[in-house]
Amino acid sequence: MRKLFKLILGIVGILIFITWLSNPQLFRIIWYQKPKVDTYKSFPLRVVNPSNDPFRFIHGYSESTNLDSLIVENGKGACVLFHDYFNKGDLLAFLVVRNDTLIYEKYKKGFNRSNISNTFSIGKSMISILIGKAIDIGHIQSVDQKVIKYLPEFKGLKGFDKLTIDNLLNMKSGLKFKRAGNGYISDIFSDEARLYYSNQLKRDLLKAEIDTVPGSRWQYSNLDPLILTWLLEKVTGQKVSAFFEKEIWKPIGAEFAASWGVDHATGLENSPSSFQCSAIDLAKIGRLLINQGMRDSTRILSSDWIDRSVKISQKNRMNISKGSQKATHQYFWWLPQEDFEGDFSAEGLRGQRLYVNPKQNIIIVQFANQGYGGYPYRTISHYFFENRH
Repeated sequence: MRKLFKLILGIVGILIFITWLSNPQLFRIIWYQKPKVDTYKSFPLRVVNPSNDPFRFIHGYSESTNLDSLIVENGKGACVLFHDYFNKGDLLAFLVVRNDTLIYEKYKKGFNRSNISNTFSIGKSMISILIGKAIDIGHIQSVDQKVIKYLPEFKGLKGFDKLTIDNLLNMKSGLKFKRAGNGYISDIFSDEARLYYSNQLKRDLLKAEIDTVPGSRWQYSNLDPLILTWLLEKVTGQKVSAFFEKEIWKPIGAEFAASWGVDHATGLENSPSSFQCSAIDLAKIGRLLINQGMRDSTRILSSDWIDRSVKISQKNRMNISKGSQKATHQYFWWLPQEDFEGDFSAEGLRGQRLYVNPKQNIIIVQFANQGYGGYPYRTISHYFFENRH
């Protein structure tokens, strides 16, 4: 029996080795499966350096900012104490900022302000910001331009002659994309897994197929932001990480280094799934948007781009109706349509959130190992706004 076990173990080991040699992408998918918030550490990274002039929020904790007894929705149809929402949802960090004052800050034991975590799809929202910056500078003329103007590599591929930057920003590219979440075997062969664990993203992007007329149908996809990432690299003449560092991360006054996961050492940023940063610095992205692209008297991003990104356009009103807030999706931001307040959010796998409420001047950041999947941010925003001093 022991010999048989060793034989089986040896065969399995050989098969794993052959898979690793012949198809490293498939090996990664099988080995790592659904990525966790720290899976990014196993792959190449590109560092985004912090500012030499970091912005720091004012500290304004008080008894009235104790959230533990507040009742919030947990995403499973139940209302729970925030204390349970934080602990049972396995949250890593929860921050609330109002009027540049940090009024609530809580971390899981072992996690602190300087720790960074993968924000997953929040990286898509960073790409949206960078497209706006590229337009501000003049690297891109208009979102209505065809993608092949900047990426001639896609010329000759069916449907790409009609694809615009705006189509990609609104996830109306018409590109075929198979998401994960339909069972283990299905997930292994999903496009979501294939792209997350790819070691040759540009090669994989050139295999993409358009099966619907661009602009006609919304479909959530990681292909759209990845193509824009490649486009940004082309038009700026630099890696997206360097462009982000120079034009956004340092100017907002980031205190800690961030990073982007890349497919290989000199390759492309895995923008839709691997942007890592601290919670406190992510809140400064929210501050940039609330302040209409300004840091004090310095303009970082045009207010026109911010309005275009986070104010619901009529053509996107019925893209999708997600969750209790009936949120639509536009320029890689989620915009609630129920009881409209003008708030919006960037959202990532396993409960990563950046929530911004410009009317109440409130920013909320949530990092999680798993997260409940609920949307308590309006409740919390209203609580702090109503209890302001």
